[in-house]
Amino acid sequence: MKTDINFDDLNIYVRTIIPTNRYLKIFLFFFNISAIIGGFWFAFSLQDEKPNIFPFLLPIAYFFALGKYLLWNTFGEEFYVISTTHISYQHNYGFWKTKFKTFKYYSISQVQGKEKDGITLFFQDYNEQKLPIEVFSNTIEISILDSQKIFNRLNEIKIDEFSEEINFPKIFAN
Repeated sequence: MKTDINFDDLNIYVRTIIPTNRYLKIFLFFFNISAIIGGFWFAFSLQDEKPNIFPFLLPIAYFFALGKYLLWNTFGEEFYVISTTHISYQHNYGFWKTKFKTFKYYSISQVQGKEKDGITLFFQDYNEQKLPIEVFSNTIEISILDSQKIFNRLNEIKIDEFSEEINFPKIFAN
């Protein structure tokens, strides 16, 4: 799990990268290229005297449906910005990035991931009926130490915001 965590006075910036093995990337690349070429070969073999465009939709649909996973496992990055009230996130597929989305959240919980030392963060908010809804969860697990860094820094930011609201004097450590 490769995770970069940066801070400023208001936000926590987290960038995680898919930990895919180099050999698996090569296998996925050749498998998907052969599947797309095989799909086009199949579409050409179905052509008779009259051209038919519908068989060509099969390899194109395969590329848009499963080709995304090839790009995600090869170049995948997840970037999210955490403040005390909002979470913003963006996924990077190497050749394109998704739109930067921002959601308001109320609480954060962490759940043990598939790996023994991995953590998944869940950001929740409440709807009008006061039922919890999941706003965001990271797709790439982070380590326990990284989650502790995030929670510690988030608590520091909340304390700073609270002290500014109450007009406490700024305290500097000597």
